[in-house]
Amino acid sequence: MSVKPLKFKQFLITSNSEIDKKTGKPVTVDLRSGIPRVEYRESVFMPYIEITAYGIDTGNTLPADDGTGAGVGLLDGGFGQGTETVQFNIEDEKGNSINLSRLTDLRVGSWTNDQQGFKNNSFKMTIISKEAFDNTLLKNRCGGDDGLDVKYSGRISEIARSIIRLNLRSPKWQSMNTDESLNEYHAFGQARTPFEMILDLQQLAIPNLQTSKGKSAKGNTAGYLFFQTANGYQFRSLDKLFETKDNNTKDARGKTILRYIENSKSDDDREDSLPVGFDGKILWSNMSTNVDALSQFENGAWASKIYVFNDITKKPEIKTLQCDGKGNGITGGRCLPKLNKDYVDGKGALPTVQTHARQAVGQTVIGYDSIEEQVEKTDKINYNNEEIILQAHQNYRQKMNMSADIVISANLSLRAGDLIYLFFPELSTKVTTVGSNTWKNGIYMIADLCHFVEGVKSFTGLHLVRDAYGVKT
Repeated sequence: MSVKPLKFKQFLITSNSEIDKKTGKPVTVDLRSGIPRVEYRESVFMPYIEITAYGIDTGNTLPADDGTGAGVGLLDGGFGQGTETVQFNIEDEKGNSINLSRLTDLRVGSWTNDQQGFKNNSFKMTIISKEAFDNTLLKNRCGGDDGLDVKYSGRISEIARSIIRLNLRSPKWQSMNTDESLNEYHAFGQARTPFEMILDLQQLAIPNLQTSKGKSAKGNTAGYLFFQTANGYQFRSLDKLFETKDNNTKDARGKTILRYIENSKSDDDREDSLPVGFDGKILWSNMSTNVDALSQFENGAWASKIYVFNDITKKPEIKTLQCDGKGNGITGGRCLPKLNKDYVDGKGALPTVQTHARQAVGQTVIGYDSIEEQVEKTDKINYNNEEIILQAHQNYRQKMNMSADIVISANLSLRAGDLIYLFFPELSTKVTTVGSNTWKNGIYMIADLCHFVEGVKSFTGLHLVRDAYGVKT
């Protein structure tokens, strides 16, 4: 395993109750020397950051109040209560950093006893984003405590941003990375937590995508993800996350897609030991080859049918969502898996899931104040939320069709939601070349990320997903 120490520039914890007699300010302790192991995590399925720190309470962390010069331990000195403020700043050898040093960034979520082979007086501290606590407060509920005070109207992407700003009262709304949605939403908060509200919204949002001919791909790519990285909050279209440009070398926002190669000859990640065109080595990998086609059919991953009843016209409508084998035009690889001809027709996969819903006629009225506005909007059909959700679920299932777990040398430039290119030498008796093309090579999205630091040893673990096999062309 490659050994590349990371530099802790800051790791401070501030007490909730203890006051420094000299400064009159809350007691703050530098944890850098007493934390043998740290794990930093991000996930596209988690709306907050999590840091797990394994510490040793030496019993001499804080000065005693009796003037004897003797010290007391961290837990005996007023810490270990939870919600303490944490400032965290770490940097790798290339200058990439994770800087969460503002007082509005992190809080201690939990303290537990830990016996990880260090000492009997060791502890485990879980640190989470401040907003994870703020999210639980009744005063921050969407619509207020009773859920009737506030209505939400406008583009879904803007509603998500306003919830971070107005409900969570977080300054991070200014740096929130949002893919603009096409469709609007009109509803009351119903006393949902901010996170609950945004997670409900993510499956209703339709991104503003363009087809290969420059036309809008409206209505074909529902489904967003809401999560947090070291760069801030993300409200991103699932398809936008997989979108590439400049011959698949950059993602939709222009960030370079790093390239990693598996090389069994050496676990050294030095630049002079890398083949040309690669940024690092895959030190360990576990590629999932599990395929559960029956489960995918049962969950409607490839095709589904929805029966929609219009209460005004009293006429039913049947709509089918089918995958033609090419997805929505945005895939992580060469192509989606091919189904047996018994399960496809001229339009694509045959439906395997059936849903019933009422057409959303006149639902827009809750977004308008006056009677005149309500009457004007009652004869207009809003976006069919049930159909959008069905489409989003299909998109989620397809995009997570293939997965891989890898370990690389610590790289703090990576974030959850980033794209990464993997190259695995072909398993063959032939001479392996960089130009080989196997089914598992290609572009993946980082679904889960963990930066692991223990002493001078550090590495990054990644859980990766994509929908399609092979190299994207």
